Amino acid sequence: MDVNRTQGIAPVQNQSGGNAGREHHDDEQRDDAEQERSHEGDAFEIEGLAAEITPAAQRVLDELAAEIEPLRRQLEMARERERNLREDLARHAFLPVPGRREFVRELNHVLNHLDDLAAAPSIVILHVANAEDVRREYGRAVLDKFLVHVADGISRLLQPTDVLGSLGGSDFAVILLGADTRMARERADGMARSLAASPLSEGGTQLTPRLMTGATEISAGSSAEAAIRAADADLLRNG
Repeated sequence: MDVNRTQGIAPVQNQSGGNAGREHHDDEQRDDAEQERSHEGDAFEIEGLAAEITPAAQRVLDELAAEIEPLRRQLEMARERERNLREDLARHAFLPVPGRREFVRELNHVLNHLDDLAAAPSIVILHVANAEDVRREYGRAVLDKFLVHVADGISRLLQPTDVLGSLGGSDFAVILLGADTRMARERADGMARSLAASPLSEGGTQLTPRLMTGATEISAGSSAEAAIRAADADLLRNG
């Protein structure tokens, strides 16, 4: 080493000071990020899109919510009315059986699944022939009780797979699964005999139901109304 040569002395960097500088820079970046996040705290998402809520935007949203809520309640009320109307259409006005619309729906269901049945089904029509006599002599209220009595009597004679419904007026109909025309006629005649043996007591008078019956087998390619007409034609022939 040449002691006569002047050596430049460079300042030694403080290692900890260098780290402090970097930490200070990192702190600044974190502060910036936190400030950005603080602004983002007022953000929300609409269908995956971020949007910043300003006071003016919040007021608009509140106004829209106030307008939408009554509309939502009105929509729910309309849906409830629709459900009630559908139920009313399915039920008979006073008889404990489905109305014609619901019965036809069940008949169409059977027609659409004939291939799934082991045997062809049939439809039976039961007409209360003396209903108008009861109406003229005793009035409408007694006629209603008389028809309810008939409906209850038929219901007690049904098998679990049978479907009973009202066709309107004094006509009832029953879908019999696994019964050909002969078997259906036998079932219908049995129902008529059973009802005749169970009169309605009204004011000391015994009102005996007198039923006319008709039956037909439900075949593929037929419609619900066509099947009902065929059973009704059989009733007229037998009456």
